[in-house]
Amino acid sequence: MKFREGQSAELTGKVKEWWNQNPFTYLMDNKKITPDWAFFRNIDRKIIKWMPWAQKGYPLLSNLIDYRSLKGKKVLDIAVGTGWSTEQFVRTGAEVTAIDLTPAAVELTKKRLELYGLGAQVLVADAQNLPFPDASFDFVLAFGCLMHMPDTERAIREIHRVLCPGGRASAMMYYKHSLHFWYYIFFGKGIVRGKLLHMSVQELTNRYTDGAYEEGNQLTKFYSKKEIRELFAPFASVHVRVFDVATAINHFPHRFLPLGMLIPPPIKRWLTTLVGQSLWIDVVK
Repeated sequence: MKFREGQSAELTGKVKEWWNQNPFTYLMDNKKITPDWAFFRNIDRKIIKWMPWAQKGYPLLSNLIDYRSLKGKKVLDIAVGTGWSTEQFVRTGAEVTAIDLTPAAVELTKKRLELYGLGAQVLVADAQNLPFPDASFDFVLAFGCLMHMPDTERAIREIHRVLCPGGRASAMMYYKHSLHFWYYIFFGKGIVRGKLLHMSVQELTNRYTDGAYEEGNQLTKFYSKKEIRELFAPFASVHVRVFDVATAINHFPHRFLPLGMLIPPPIKRWLTTLVGQSLWIDVVK
């Protein structure tokens, strides 16, 4: 999905306002935020529970990111949310700059770091127009954010621009050919429940992904592996993998008739690499 420049700017404003009012905390109730030790560690616990494929305990994302190689390196963390990824980079000894489109996320990240006596540069900034010179960073993380941006292609070009030659970046985005998209959203909500009679596919994905309990967010996009490789074409190397937990498979065809539970665990683990929801992208400039 592409937008004209004026449309993109207007939608970016709506995206910013929505996420500022609904910070992504991984908790069921985003309205009751008490930024103390228990709040932040409960978020970490949820991340470990919902994304075991990404880590084994701390540091978070340790199955995907080589933190040891980042010690002393300049790292840009995009769309930091509550600062859980920023904390991992700071603790590993990296020189970290963290940005988010929303003031709410920036304040939560600053509070998290302050609680643990950690330091990083944390700024309100738009990844579609990064306020940094060319070749400023050795590593960039864009976790779960590029698919919410009106101009995803431009944000990826900006990541390429601010990376040093040979620099690396990683991103998590949503997979179009997933069980979650085609069966639970498109078929289950769109066809069985008739939502496509008065909603577009894009409106459907906005409504039934992040922020589903808040009647949906402003923009969520799903991508195929081919589309990912086209988006990241400016990079010298692009590696794409599919990950997920087995929840969507276990609940197939319905959570009240979870026949997927009968599938042997090894087969379910294999299926998650084919029809999982999360794309993990590693690139080298």
